[in-house]
Amino acid sequence: MSRAKRTVAALGMAIAVGLPVGWILAFMATPILWRLEPVLKVELAGHSGPSDWVFYVVWAIIIPGLFFVFRRVFAKPSSGKSAVPPGL
Repeated sequence: MSRAKRTVAALGMAIAVGLPVGWILAFMATPILWRLEPVLKVELAGHSGPSDWVFYVVWAIIIPGLFFVFRRVFAKPSSGKSAVPPGL
């Protein structure tokens, strides 16, 4: 697989995995956001979940992180030198 194809595959996987994972993490953070609202005096979550910008911030952190992880996973294998000895 060429380098461009591996990059596109990593990007696609990062988006496909990152969107639902970010959504779940943002909703899991709702109780914390409710407690932070009076302290920060910023609307972080409403009665139906986090504010839109909270989703965007979570996705902006999760998706690039996953991209670099998947980019490493899809990297071309090294030239036969393995860190694990044969037979393990």
